[in-house]
Amino acid sequence: MVEVFLRNKGRSTLLAKGARKPGSSMVGKLEPFSEVELLYYRKNDESLGVISQVEEKRSNSDLSGDIRRLSYASAVVEALKGMVYRGEEGQESMYNLVAATFYMLNYALPRKLEFFFLVFLLKSLDLIGLSPQFEHCVKTGKPIEEEEILFSVELGGVISKSAASSENTYFKLDRGIVNSIKKARESDIDKLKGLVFTEKQSAVIKDLLFSFLSYHTEGKPGFNSLNFLSKLANY
Repeated sequence: MVEVFLRNKGRSTLLAKGARKPGSSMVGKLEPFSEVELLYYRKNDESLGVISQVEEKRSNSDLSGDIRRLSYASAVVEALKGMVYRGEEGQESMYNLVAATFYMLNYALPRKLEFFFLVFLLKSLDLIGLSPQFEHCVKTGKPIEEEEILFSVELGGVISKSAASSENTYFKLDRGIVNSIKKARESDIDKLKGLVFTEKQSAVIKDLLFSFLSYHTEGKPGFNSLNFLSKLANY
């Protein structure tokens, strides 16, 4: 059984008969995070698809050979499961984003792995129609001009101080964080080699996005792979 993300069919489960046999043409081609071309068939809409041919396009082999790369690539999969329903068609844009993210995580410097993962989260939220609002107040619709900016997870975006309630909890952002997020969202992920979040910015953006995903998506990804990585860092 192979869990795949198809360009035209989204998340699917297919059967790879004989893939574990030494002489199979599929040996080494159905590895985690690899990009392949599949030929499969199914008897009807209800039956399980059966893979008949596999051609490797990109192995992304470093993602499985390094614990940090493996953790961030696995976190991408966890996020995907929380945002895209099984069998949900019309996922070409998401497919392209996932493929590009795996490529960047495979070759990026270690210090930029978290950056590319966070950019993936920002862009994937845009693709599924859950874009966090960072420029205009979600209550008044007016641009936020203050240097210190409040973000409401529940309301899905920034809010002006005059419209904020003392009874609610907000993330406190600054203009630098908002500008960096804007640049990351506006450019293709493979064009962001010159941009990076500072350590402080990454911490704030990560906490904000994790809270946002937990509140607004049914899957509520727990990012166990990153929790495991954090535990390793403490030893």
